[in-house]
Amino acid sequence: MSIETSIGLETGQPYPYRRIELVEPDWTRFPGWKDVTAEEWESVQWQRAHCVKNLKQLRELMGDLLDESFYADLEKDQAERATMSMLVPPQMMNTMAPRVEPSGPGSLTEAFYSDPVRRYMLPVLSDRRTDWPSHPHATRDSLHEHDMWVAEGLTHRYPTKVLAELLPTCPQYCGHCTRMDLVGNSTAVIDKLKFVGKPNDRLGAMLDYLRRTPQVRDVVVSGGDVANMPWPRLEAFLTDLLEIENIRDIRLATKALMGMPQHWLQAEVVEGMGRIGAISRSRGVSDDIHTHDNHANSVTPQV
Repeated sequence: MSIETSIGLETGQPYPYRRIELVEPDWTRFPGWKDVTAEEWESVQWQRAHCVKNLKQLRELMGDLLDESFYADLEKDQAERATMSMLVPPQMMNTMAPRVEPSGPGSLTEAFYSDPVRRYMLPVLSDRRTDWPSHPHATRDSLHEHDMWVAEGLTHRYPTKVLAELLPTCPQYCGHCTRMDLVGNSTAVIDKLKFVGKPNDRLGAMLDYLRRTPQVRDVVVSGGDVANMPWPRLEAFLTDLLEIENIRDIRLATKALMGMPQHWLQAEVVEGMGRIGAISRSRGVSDDIHTHDNHANSVTPQV
């Protein structure tokens, strides 16, 4: 019996959890960022401006650290299989192969192929298991959120809960997105659904529905990702939401908490969240941010 197994049996835990030091990987190991300063890295404007959106930008960043075979594999997937367009913030790129030191041409290829963050943010054709059929009931909108819209972007599936999709974009596009039918740009294989109404009209219609539907108490405010909505507009929507008497729980859904933490660390956003929190407390409303993190490598000091 291994030490790890015996520890697990003694504590009742099947896995021995160990505290590890959180470290921000050295972004200057990538050729395209060799001169990037810490001040630039911590700037949300810099992060947004330097997202990897296509194969050309990935080549400019990584150079010959990746073999041509990897680039070809990625290009083929984008042309034949990808359901999401490419959008990877620097923060997320930097958590790919974080412990492998580049040592010349092709030296990061193997690490990138096996990297868990890369697998869902930059899927390549060879990742796809075409020998495994899709579920017979799989559809582009497998959760049928669109079918349950009571206003454009507002899904009312459960009696007391709704999902408010405020916008169709994110700071990052995950290859496994469950809202691939709506979120992001169209790809070679999917023409995305587009909102028809103007943003202010859509948000107004959502609020009107919630005012006249008193059984709803729990609102998930999502998208897309709320981190892509200008803070003044998001704060105004949340403030209006807090004025509706029946709303008792508000949850902001954002993967950007780990994909682009620089957004949530901006003074404007921190101060604004403080104002929303104060209103919530005064009215006895629970407000939370929830996120998801696909791998421990993405948990860095910035996050």
